[in-house]
Amino acid sequence: MSLEDKLHKKIKRLNETLWDGKASYSKVQAWLNNFNDDDEKLHALFLLSQCIYFNEFQIRVLLKAIYRDFFEYPHIENIRRKNANSLDEKLIKLEYKKVLNVTRFITVGNPSESSAHLMMYFRQENKLKTELFISPEDILSCPANIENFVFLDDICGSGNQMVSYSRTVIKHIKSSYPFAKTYYFLLLGTKEGKDYIRTNTVIDVVDSVLELDDSFKLFDSNSRVFKSKPAEIDIDKINIFTGRDGKDLYQTIYDRTHASYDSMERAALADRDKFGYKDGQFLIAFQHNTPDNTLPIIWYNEDVKPWYPIFKRAHKIY
Repeated sequence: MSLEDKLHKKIKRLNETLWDGKASYSKVQAWLNNFNDDDEKLHALFLLSQCIYFNEFQIRVLLKAIYRDFFEYPHIENIRRKNANSLDEKLIKLEYKKVLNVTRFITVGNPSESSAHLMMYFRQENKLKTELFISPEDILSCPANIENFVFLDDICGSGNQMVSYSRTVIKHIKSSYPFAKTYYFLLLGTKEGKDYIRTNTVIDVVDSVLELDDSFKLFDSNSRVFKSKPAEIDIDKINIFTGRDGKDLYQTIYDRTHASYDSMERAALADRDKFGYKDGQFLIAFQHNTPDNTLPIIWYNEDVKPWYPIFKRAHKIY
């Protein structure tokens, strides 16, 4: 069996079991037609076979873990400490109910973005009351006794987005609720991104269920993608065509979003991000969206340049 057939077979199995049918043979062929020749298509097919896709079931499991491990259990431990390490279930349940009553779960960004989508699953999986969930616009109208503000997101790569977001939203919380704690919980996060947020914001707790180390970066020396690559796969060749196409694709994005920049500045940004935002180099997708830290050849979905995405990203228009 040829390498191409083996890769198609693997992708078919992944598509039927984990990928929610988003990568059928016809869709894969349409995506492969973005590339220049059969050799590029073979290498692109290999990259696709290495993609990590989180379906709805997996996302819901991670959201249960976030609530249990980062919020519920720490508060229960604190309740027990304050009550002589009591194991009285009725007491613990009553006190924890009080904690929830002074907690609000908040989306990052507006109601159309990924965080809001996750919040619905989060509420359902953890059987939480709807009144505990608010939008950022509702923060300043919360009761004065709120003690916990919990933000939820899918992935943190560079940490830039949350640092920028915190300059307004978290600032309002800290000025209006000086004794309240703020939390930022993620499905996935890089150590560098989380540390950047901890250093450059006043958020009290930043954590993720899964931490992405450098092995998740495509071209890192310890990349898990190439650990047991077939002999036919050439890493340098992948670097060349993914960088070429990634830069072209991101160029169209920055031509739209950074029109005030001159052409050289926009080209420099596109070159920086050709393997994903801030050189993310990820091959990661979620059921609800694909992060911009992933290679743009996977998700590009703009109207300016013809390109068929395999795991498309819903781009933002401001």
